Amino acid sequence: MARRKREEVRGYWGLTANQVVAYNLARARELRGWTQERAAEAIAPYLGLKWSKASFSQAERSLDGRNARQFGATEIVAFARGFDLPIGWFYFPPLPWDGGLPRGRAPVDIDDVGPEVMRLVDLIFGTAEHQHLLEDRLREFGEALGPQRFSDAQKTIADAVQDRIRTLSHAALQPLGDWTNTLRTIADQLDAARATTADEIDDHATPHEPA
Repeated sequence: MARRKREEVRGYWGLTANQVVAYNLARARELRGWTQERAAEAIAPYLGLKWSKASFSQAERSLDGRNARQFGATEIVAFARGFDLPIGWFYFPPLPWDGGLPRGRAPVDIDDVGPEVMRLVDLIFGTAEHQHLLEDRLREFGEALGPQRFSDAQKTIADAVQDRIRTLSHAALQPLGDWTNTLRTIADQLDAARATTADEIDDHATPHEPA
């Protein structure tokens, strides 16, 4: 009995995760304006080998579902480093009406696709709970390696965060400063009014000598 070929589970409106990567591999090459041969050269140092033009073409054509390539973690990291793009970029879901998607697909309603697209976006950027987990991991790295080990990009982000904190702190404290100035003005006015009142009382209380 012939062994049944295993079918990859399809999630995002019929596209597999590998097809999404194939789609974004082609988009990355378009973004850089490279030929398939130039793109193969860019990722070769990180793969440890150079894909032929036919191999690169086959990887991009995985989107149509025929002879689909199963992309490994090493390959996706190589794409990110070779194209100088974040790893999450290669998992970003295409919209159903984007060019370059397989032909013959049934029309898709945005109301049906929207929630599914955003779930994939959540997998890339994380939810609020994920952000806390990532912050904990990053803090562990920072404490173990020290800030001198941060990359230029991480230092830039850290500096931007500090600038943001200072800006937010200034914005939050600005109303307090305004209130302080207002209260000081009121206090000065009260002091002036009190002094004027005291002078008037003294004038009334002092007996006048007869003319």
